[in-house]
Amino acid sequence: MNKFIINYIWGLFWGYWILSAIYTRSKVKKLSSGQKSTQRMLHLILVIVAFFITLFEFKNFMFWKEIIPSNLIVEYFGTIILVISLSFAIWARITLGRNWSGAIQRVEGQRLVKNGPYRYVRNPIYTGIVCGFFGTFITLGTIASLVGFIIILSTYIVKIRKEQRYLVEEFGEEYNKYISESWALIPFIF
Repeated sequence: MNKFIINYIWGLFWGYWILSAIYTRSKVKKLSSGQKSTQRMLHLILVIVAFFITLFEFKNFMFWKEIIPSNLIVEYFGTIILVISLSFAIWARITLGRNWSGAIQRVEGQRLVKNGPYRYVRNPIYTGIVCGFFGTFITLGTIASLVGFIIILSTYIVKIRKEQRYLVEEFGEEYNKYISESWALIPFIF
């Protein structure tokens, strides 16, 4: 039952995400790119692999060994972290509006957004997804969910570094100042 709820929450999130991406892409014009298509494809593959490892159970496979004992309090705690985290990512996505792009690129009329969740972290969408995976790990408590969390965390740290270099080139001193005033992913950690 718990696994069903986790899959359902992630399914709703990605359903919203894909629909809003289709809507946004039809309304914006790409001006420049800071990411090669192979880098974008590798990122997407790693995200899919992380989900696959985390959410698809293989019987009699050591990855599905529990490392966090299962009980209702732990499962509710993890599920609450998941829901709050994905809500944070959606808030960030809504705040960006037409400035959003799934790839590292600049779109027509783009401006540097520093309000809403961007007051707290520079990459709140990534924060929401990474913390959502952390909540999933707590809820499922398996080696597989820990591996999925590590893959997602590593993937987004790499993407943040590439994106930051690109945004410094695009926004110059304004973005450098923003870097000095904010955290990249998790306040007080990174």
